[in-house]
Amino acid sequence: MDILEGSSDRSDALEAISESTRSWNEDASPDLMFVFHSSFQNPHAVAANLADKFPNTLIVGCSTAGEWITGQHKNHALVLTGISTPDIRWAVSVIEDLSAPPDDSARAVCSDLVRQLDINWSDLNAGGYFCLSFFDGLSKREESVIAAMASELGDVPLLGGSSGDDLKYDHAFVIANGKAYQHAAVFILAESHVPFRAIKHHHYIPGDHDVVITKASMADRVVNRLDGMPAAQRYAEVLGLEVEALTPQVFSDNPLAYQYSNECYVRALRRVCENDSLEFGCAIEEGMVLTVCKHKDMAAEYDTLMAELSPAAKKIPLLIVCNCIYRALEGMEGDLNQHLAEKTSAIADHMIGFDTYGEQWQGLHVNQTMVALALGIA
Repeated sequence: MDILEGSSDRSDALEAISESTRSWNEDASPDLMFVFHSSFQNPHAVAANLADKFPNTLIVGCSTAGEWITGQHKNHALVLTGISTPDIRWAVSVIEDLSAPPDDSARAVCSDLVRQLDINWSDLNAGGYFCLSFFDGLSKREESVIAAMASELGDVPLLGGSSGDDLKYDHAFVIANGKAYQHAAVFILAESHVPFRAIKHHHYIPGDHDVVITKASMADRVVNRLDGMPAAQRYAEVLGLEVEALTPQVFSDNPLAYQYSNECYVRALRRVCENDSLEFGCAIEEGMVLTVCKHKDMAAEYDTLMAELSPAAKKIPLLIVCNCIYRALEGMEGDLNQHLAEKTSAIADHMIGFDTYGEQWQGLHVNQTMVALALGIA
């Protein structure tokens, strides 16, 4: 497997692409390229210029809230990784309008992916195929669509992330086919003779305080009241803070989650809205009981995961990572993000990824989680 990579902090899309690919051969034409970029680069210019420069390459990616490249965690950058191997065949398809009925959209995009690979539905299996997803992270449509995709794909591993815009919450994009899309999702189905492993990681455990959603606008993911009180006031009260002190860092440090089968599923908080309501990054329901989570040591938990991935000190050729922005915010304390990047580099030859507004794992949309695909290791 031949892998090319590069990054740039330049805000001009063409300059960033040129700098990122400066060390590549002039005739480089990867089979597939991942591109993740901040809100400082124009997504339409990124998509169009990459398509012009690499006309025979499938190019996929999205805007971000942070970027990962081998050995580094970045902000405001563009990162690229190109993959060439005869042992993986790729297909890319886009749901251009996430407001369409999810079952119909999932059926159409899966049919398109299977057609491109020239295979039968019966050929799909968990050992030879995987699917990656990138969603518009402001669409609020991940749950229904990813559930429908999982139903269509069966036991094929399905994972990915929701695009970001550096915590501005204005415009997020996905990239495919030389275009940047909003309110859309990109899916990449791979037929792989290279071994791979899908990974999920978080480090939260239930805390000592529970709250109940007593009033909510579920379609907007907005909670109006917790325990009968204005939601932001109640959440701040539990933390011993004033509403004015609620920031993304506070949300990152004090996640709310619901528990199911001894597992915590985080419902990340995005911002305080009008009338002290709270906007969430994942589906919520009235009557849902949420617990304020406690943290395990993220570095120690991550080190354990990396050791499990590479027990024989055999390096992973490529790790593709979708990491929640709130994990990245937590990692800013004490240069933890750099520790995670260096720890990953110790067991992976190459890494590409981004900080997300949500993560997809099989048929679920989750928050404050890292999902990843390790290519080249079973």
